[in-house]
Amino acid sequence: MNFDLTKRPINWRLYGQYTVLFILVASCLFGPMLLTGHTLIWNTDAYNQHLPLLANFRQTVLNWLTKPGHPWPNWNFQWGLGTDTFQVYSYYTLGDVFAYLALLFPAAKITLAYQVIVIVRMYCVGLAFVWFAQHLVQRPLTIMAGTMTYLVNAYLIYASVAQPFFTTPFILFPVLVVQIERILQRGSSWPLTLTFIWMLLSNYYLAFILGIGSGLYLLLRLGTHYRERWFDWRMYGQFLFASVTSLLVTAGMLIPEIWGITHSTRIGATFANGLKVYPAYYYVLLPKQLINGDDWHFMYWSALGVTSVIVAALVNVYRQIRRWPVISWSLLLGLVMMLIPAVGALFNGGMSPSNRWTLLLYLPLAISVMMLVEDLPTLDHQTVKWIVIITAMYLVVLIGTFIFQNDDQLFLPLIALLLTAGMIVASTTGFLSHARGWLVGLILVNTLLNGLYAVLPYDGSYAKEMLNRGEYQSIVANRYGGLDRSLTRQPGYRINTLVDQYPTAQKKNYNDLTSGLANIGSYFSLQNQYLGQFSTELGNRQYETNVPLQQVDNRTVWDHFLGVKDLFGQTTTKNQFDVPAGYEIKQTTAPKVDFDHGQAADATSKADLVTTQTTRYQTKQAFPLLYWQDRLIQHSPSNMSAKERALASGVVVNAGLTDRQRRQLLTADLTGNVKSVPVKWISNRLTKLNPADWQVTDPEATAYLRPTKRKVAHPSEVQLAIEQIKFKPFSRRETIKFLVKHDQEQELRPGTAVNTKFQHYVHWRKLFLHGQPDQSYTLTFNKQFELQQPPQTRTSFYKVVKHAVINLGVVQHKLPKQISVTSNQLGTYQIRAKLIVIDLGPKYQAEVATIQRHALQQVRFGQDYVQGAITTPRAGILTSSIPYSTGWKVFVDGHQQRTLRTNTAFVGVYLPAGQHQVKFTYQTPWLQLGRQVSWLGLIWFGLAVIVTMVKKRR
Repeated sequence: MNFDLTKRPINWRLYGQYTVLFILVASCLFGPMLLTGHTLIWNTDAYNQHLPLLANFRQTVLNWLTKPGHPWPNWNFQWGLGTDTFQVYSYYTLGDVFAYLALLFPAAKITLAYQVIVIVRMYCVGLAFVWFAQHLVQRPLTIMAGTMTYLVNAYLIYASVAQPFFTTPFILFPVLVVQIERILQRGSSWPLTLTFIWMLLSNYYLAFILGIGSGLYLLLRLGTHYRERWFDWRMYGQFLFASVTSLLVTAGMLIPEIWGITHSTRIGATFANGLKVYPAYYYVLLPKQLINGDDWHFMYWSALGVTSVIVAALVNVYRQIRRWPVISWSLLLGLVMMLIPAVGALFNGGMSPSNRWTLLLYLPLAISVMMLVEDLPTLDHQTVKWIVIITAMYLVVLIGTFIFQNDDQLFLPLIALLLTAGMIVASTTGFLSHARGWLVGLILVNTLLNGLYAVLPYDGSYAKEMLNRGEYQSIVANRYGGLDRSLTRQPGYRINTLVDQYPTAQKKNYNDLTSGLANIGSYFSLQNQYLGQFSTELGNRQYETNVPLQQVDNRTVWDHFLGVKDLFGQTTTKNQFDVPAGYEIKQTTAPKVDFDHGQAADATSKADLVTTQTTRYQTKQAFPLLYWQDRLIQHSPSNMSAKERALASGVVVNAGLTDRQRRQLLTADLTGNVKSVPVKWISNRLTKLNPADWQVTDPEATAYLRPTKRKVAHPSEVQLAIEQIKFKPFSRRETIKFLVKHDQEQELRPGTAVNTKFQHYVHWRKLFLHGQPDQSYTLTFNKQFELQQPPQTRTSFYKVVKHAVINLGVVQHKLPKQISVTSNQLGTYQIRAKLIVIDLGPKYQAEVATIQRHALQQVRFGQDYVQGAITTPRAGILTSSIPYSTGWKVFVDGHQQRTLRTNTAFVGVYLPAGQHQVKFTYQTPWLQLGRQVSWLGLIWFGLAVIVTMVKKRR
């Protein structure tokens, strides 16, 4: 593989040809979605993160540019409980050159801007490859073949609309390879330096992957082509200069980003999700991924999915392995890496085995296709013979996969595979002239059909997950059914939604970055580690690494503590009272009736019909954002429910309080906060169960928890505190045996014979394709509350569930008669649980009233600060529900004091008795250090430019 780096005039004709090709490709990739009334906005990450953050970022940049002296914000009080904006922007938009195109559009056209940027990104992917390919070959037909292979693949089709900035490494990697080659050919290091700067600014996660990929390419190139330069210290000096200079220049972003990563919920994740090898189905189904270009079901992100000509191209490469050593060794290395979960975890920062690094493989794959097109007229008979043999063998594998998995997505790739082999045979035997043109035409048809089939919304494909046209704007304008219009948008006023009762049709409402209200839920790649710790300590069953709170399971004290004044839900007349205590209906939309579903058969009047409406609930018991507390919890309760209830009784100071200050505080009274009620475990076969050894052998088995006492003195919240849970699945053989036995037991009619042999195969196939039995399970309580142990396939959303709290709702006088529990997995469960009754009676009401009287007064919010005044009769702690970070500084009466971490996750400060003016200010940690290093880097950069220019002139 020889790179020609000779400087040439721009080949405008070639880029024009590519532009025509891209219009054709884009018409198939994006046209069907637009024609069928969809948008290019995915209903998960794009809807919750990318689009609203782009809109916010656009406005932030405009404010910074148009308002002199307007500082860049470091903190936003209304993103979840409060979030470091620099860290959020730096991951999604700040270093993304394409995000700045949004400045060209008015605010009202931000959805159009977003979709245009999606298409522009994809255009630049192909543009980068065309520029790269010119350094290898000159034939336009060959370059177009490689470009189509590089541009239309399963990974990129998905990423372009799901996580748009994931297209940037497809642009950067070809550029990096050329600039590395430039240094190897004794050229300048400046182009690589500038490319490294772009790479490091764009996204640190993707830069990490690209950095490793660039290093591997360099090693392969030195080992196969430039062996004489292994000890060329000048060359290593050039690479060192490019690396150090780029790191110094970009330190202003990288250093605070490193702080953010090391203080996020991702720290401490289980390496490779605990996998040493992938499940068996992964290895069985992996071969079909090579040409399954429209497959969205990425197994651990192992996505290839390119044009079917790749099979013949790989045969050609490996038949000439000495001619193409870098291509052959890089693809072989990539295959080995895809087989080992630890590799995916290492590329993913030591976390889940996410094989996003496979984006690096598309470059050698595309080069392989180009080489086949170039070599086609001169292919020898042995190579053609091997192409036919390997194609036939691969065909057998695909047919076996199709029969076993019933995957009709292989239909089009399989036809293209056979046509490729036939066309190559015909061209080399003289039956087909203009072979290159025919082959490139087949590649074009193959890639267009792959793209078209992927986005047609009629086969349950990914396109159905795109928002409908106008849907995003409708949600922005009417997210809470219009019931939020009278609410204040001032910081400190928080809202929440009810679990599984979303006002909008979209169920994945993890973020609210558009209404101006502070919804406590947030969905970002990096989340505050203390907030995650707080959520897990209280046993939040909804906890996720990217979404640490969600709706906090409708738990009363928790909602009050977080200052949630209003709750919204899409409720029916059946569930409208399934809300936390203290929240009363404030406003509803007009009720609607679905006459076709959910109605009682014996309804005789409209009063008997179930109606649906959006409801707003409001409480007067929400805690202030900042308040004074003189009751110290010396030892936090071990029980998760008791920890939640204790939030109203006192404050836990986790760090920063001196012993003298502790002695000045009163001790919190936790007596009577919670009560544990013994329960009996009964099976649906009316036998006693031992929860410490609960063997589930029937997929429809149900256990019942029956309280031994039912009366409660005051309104209370009932929670099932699962203090420990372990699960051991049965072996696959045992599982199948129990499933077949269940099938037999279900047939109660005489004369029925169950085909046990066939049922054995049916269950085996299903278990195999789902990688089961595994450690995952779902326990469902009262048919509505779920506790999930995610499977190891969940990559970033994997967690090990050891304990949790199930909120069963509020009762007035009696506990429920029984609580049902069902499981979706067969195996042995070891559960240690307590039924906890949280007293919300007079003691709690008095504590809430006291907290509200002790609120910080004259509260003012500014950019990156909050301040107020308070008078304290004795020493105490001014605490809050503002997430703690070392970036917070606190000033009391103009003097800086030590910032305390209270209640595990929130900022506070010790206050002596007296009148005080308090101000909390925030700056992104390590941001100032990063800026200083960047200034040094820019000075170094400038000096290096001057030295280079002087040397060049001499």
